[in-house]
Amino acid sequence: MEFRWLYDAFGLFYATSLVLFFIDAFQPRRAINRTALILLFVVFCLETVFLLGRLDSLGYVPIYSAFDSMLLFSWLIVLIALVVNAFFRLDLVLIFANLIGFSVVLFDSFAREELSYYTNPQGDLLILHISMALLSYVAFTFAFAFSLMYLIQDRLLRRKQWLRWFFRLPSLERLDLYMFRSILVGYPLLLVAIVLGVIWSEISLGMLVWRDPKFISTILLFFMYGIYLLLRVRAHWAGRKLMWYSVVCYAGVILNYVIVGSFSPFHR
Repeated sequence: MEFRWLYDAFGLFYATSLVLFFIDAFQPRRAINRTALILLFVVFCLETVFLLGRLDSLGYVPIYSAFDSMLLFSWLIVLIALVVNAFFRLDLVLIFANLIGFSVVLFDSFAREELSYYTNPQGDLLILHISMALLSYVAFTFAFAFSLMYLIQDRLLRRKQWLRWFFRLPSLERLDLYMFRSILVGYPLLLVAIVLGVIWSEISLGMLVWRDPKFISTILLFFMYGIYLLLRVRAHWAGRKLMWYSVVCYAGVILNYVIVGSFSPFHR
């Protein structure tokens, strides 16, 4: 509650930035776009201060609870979106990243749980496990954003609708490449997270959690993205079908992260 006002503040800036980005998407105005970008940077700064405040009050990295991990997930999305936009000028990526990040913060505010204090001698290993998992989810989130942008661009091309969105979106080839690279980054990170989780469970619990629902769903998710890479690299698949498959894979990410974890005694 000490930092509740800060949480509400960056939530408000988040919503305002998202609205301005949507206005700019349909009625482009340089001033509106610049204001939305500045507000998103303010969100990043306030969220950073909030996380640092949590670190100071808890005395350890705020990552173990669902509330803290989802907040960190949102922070990473904003950080990477700002960096990507700075180097590649993909301003529409900011819309999707902003929407997903704001949705996470909004869900987090309603699904907030009491923090369970964690004291374990293998805590550093668990931090690495959770961090790798979050980074892989962030990479898959951007792959999802690029796949949606691809589907929008493809639809505009097939219908020969030369809307403002058409000229602001990258080419289909670039979007396909960006999505492929995002998954190529997230896939090994997910593998590392799985391996670290197995090692942590053996060291800390003296057992392997093979029957844990979250472990099973994560393995399934790993194979789903593995199939994507096989189709993309070996079978040379491309186009709408592969993009829709990427959307299905990201639905698996959401289910694995938000829903399945609540049924796991080790991840709840």
